[in-house]
Amino acid sequence: METKSGKEQETKDVPEKIELTEKDKEDKDQNESKKDKKKKEKKEKVKKETTKRSLDACAQNFTVGLNVLDRDEKRINDHVNVQFEDIIGEPDPTHGFEFVWRLTYLLFNVTRFWVYRFIAAILAIPFAFFWAIIFAFINIGTIWCCTPSLRVFDLLLHYVHRVWSGLIRTVLDPFFNSAGLLFNNVRTRRETIQV
Repeated sequence: METKSGKEQETKDVPEKIELTEKDKEDKDQNESKKDKKKKEKKEKVKKETTKRSLDACAQNFTVGLNVLDRDEKRINDHVNVQFEDIIGEPDPTHGFEFVWRLTYLLFNVTRFWVYRFIAAILAIPFAFFWAIIFAFINIGTIWCCTPSLRVFDLLLHYVHRVWSGLIRTVLDPFFNSAGLLFNNVRTRRETIQV
């Protein structure tokens, strides 16, 4: 057998190593790209979840104290709280079929419930925006126009009050005091005259 020198063995081994390293690099690149994709997907999911969580947290922070169970605590809309029994009633002698009565009850309540929800879902946000603008203008008018104007009016009336009370005390008080003293000595008697 022929023995190969160490250099010849190394030269044959080196290309194989280079080929292996290129394959390893490709495999590594593929593995890294897969890992990067997975990391990006995880990051995107985390970002989406954190965005959703932050929006939920923001909404919860701004709505602290909002009673979601009793949404009409002050009973401002009790007049529209209409039930099936308030609208439809069959007197005792004229009862229809029981299943028809139950079906009309169910149909009335479910229809009212879902139609209200659907329309409220469409109109609630625009109406909330509209009324928020209206009340914002009312607040601006009250805070920046009416209240300062009334305060100026109060200040002016304070000076008018001082001038008016001074005039009353200097002009009219002596007159009424004199008239009171003059008519103080007037005596009245009650006499009956017989004819």
